[in-house]
Amino acid sequence: MTAPVRRWTGPCVAWVVLFLVATPIRGQWPVGQGNYWVKGSFFHHQTTQEYRSSGAKRDFLAVDAESRSKAYFLDALVGVTDRLDVWVQAPYFDLSFDDAAGDRNSTGVGDIRISARYSLFQLRGGSIPVSARVTAKVPVADLTIDAEVIPVGEGQWDYEAWLESGVSLWPLPLYSVVWLGYRWRTLNEETTREPGDEVTFLAEFGGTGWIGGLGGKVVLDGIFGRSGAIQGIRLGPDDRREILYVAPTAIYGFTSDTMLEVAVRIPLRGRNFPAGAPLQVGLYHQGSLFD
Repeated sequence: MTAPVRRWTGPCVAWVVLFLVATPIRGQWPVGQGNYWVKGSFFHHQTTQEYRSSGAKRDFLAVDAESRSKAYFLDALVGVTDRLDVWVQAPYFDLSFDDAAGDRNSTGVGDIRISARYSLFQLRGGSIPVSARVTAKVPVADLTIDAEVIPVGEGQWDYEAWLESGVSLWPLPLYSVVWLGYRWRTLNEETTREPGDEVTFLAEFGGTGWIGGLGGKVVLDGIFGRSGAIQGIRLGPDDRREILYVAPTAIYGFTSDTMLEVAVRIPLRGRNFPAGAPLQVGLYHQGSLFD
């Protein structure tokens, strides 16, 4: 029988929330053929607590345990046509988990996400776009079967389908975005573990250019998972993972095309997930390949 895989709930926070940390500042509207945006993000998380399977927030089970995660994300989206966008996200992680038994560290490139988004239609003169997006998570990093190694990736393919919409409140400098998705998680043949599928969502309300270059937004996002399986045996409800964040975010526009955002992601509830409030800083730029 294959040895069980130890679940590193602490440092793994970085790669389980990839889809949450890099939503574009300009929301839901297609960028148009030849246009693009890029975003570099830094993510920092430090905690001594976790959400247990019951939903209770407690110290890590290990004695004197502390998790520290740093992550760097590079996102790039380009308009292939006026209705089709392609989006790629690549992460790099610096993870550590320290306890009375010793210090563990891992660094490396994490799993890459590739998405295609198609604008289905737009209502009310284009102020309400509706799009569909499909995403594949490519397992660049292996999940090592070793309780003393912190993984920077999960080692299996995942697939996602999203329905996305938004609304512009122009002439007010405000917008709102809602995404609803489903993530199919596949079997890792090396570890024999199949993580549970997840319902995912994001709701965002904000704007830019309120006073000079200042703006802001509030993001509510989360994942709600099912139980997974090991060696084909379905695990019980205690295996489910959940997290719900609210993220107040400040935005400063250096120009109309280049913006800085700073956010604190405050967890409202969770299961089998690290506690603590991650800090996120992102620099966003949009432009045209034809300029």
